[in-house]
Amino acid sequence: MKVFISADIEGTTGIASWDEAKKGHADYSYFSKQMTAEVVAAVRGSKEAGACEVLVRDAHGSARNIDPSSLPEDATLLRGWARDPFMMMQGIDESFDAVVFTGYHSPSGTGLNPLSHTMTDLIFSLKINGVLMSEFALNAMTAAHFGVPVVFLSGDAGIASIAEASIPGIETVVTNMGRGASVAAIHPSLSVRKIEEGVFRALSNVSVDCMTLPANFDVEITYIDQKNAYHLSFFPGVEQVDERTLQFAETDYYEVLRKLLFLL
Repeated sequence: MKVFISADIEGTTGIASWDEAKKGHADYSYFSKQMTAEVVAAVRGSKEAGACEVLVRDAHGSARNIDPSSLPEDATLLRGWARDPFMMMQGIDESFDAVVFTGYHSPSGTGLNPLSHTMTDLIFSLKINGVLMSEFALNAMTAAHFGVPVVFLSGDAGIASIAEASIPGIETVVTNMGRGASVAAIHPSLSVRKIEEGVFRALSNVSVDCMTLPANFDVEITYIDQKNAYHLSFFPGVEQVDERTLQFAETDYYEVLRKLLFLL
């Protein structure tokens, strides 16, 4: 069994401020360590379930957050950004059997996490076929593009609820419950244990179906600043529908990702 792990930080246990998610801030050090611990737990759970190969994608900010020396020697860590359309899913292909997400968070346009966003802080919302998109949803569709099911997610209560509604049978671990600028979090050690156990359960009997991609993708991006919408409206194939909103349509999800690489 071959497992792909995509790891973020804004759904890491206890995180409540952007200062805790950004390099250069004193609070970042602790949360990068907790992010690493949660990833290590996911790797351990994968190995215990029989995975012979695990690829970890460091998918937050600089993509240089996870301590490589903490990972098991037989896990591969992908760091930095190649700037290809798969972004947080760089490295995924048809050879993987399952995808695991750790540290994931609620999307732009919601108040379910003080750090709610989707890919960038420049947008208010991203919708596909009228549905508000999270990084979970975008990346789950990327996995589906290659025929690989997403079997586990850890993160805030909002994104866990979205994942459970989108993928019946997915295992989730709720690390934080957001309200306004605050979070209520479980103990970090408990989170690590629950992630290891959850990934083990998810991979011991993979019964989750791969997400089905729609035939058409109607994409709508609403920016916070109208100047960004105006500037990016000149991108080929994009239409500006109001002062802050752009839209485009595709039938191939890869083409959606290629546009989003430049528009987000």
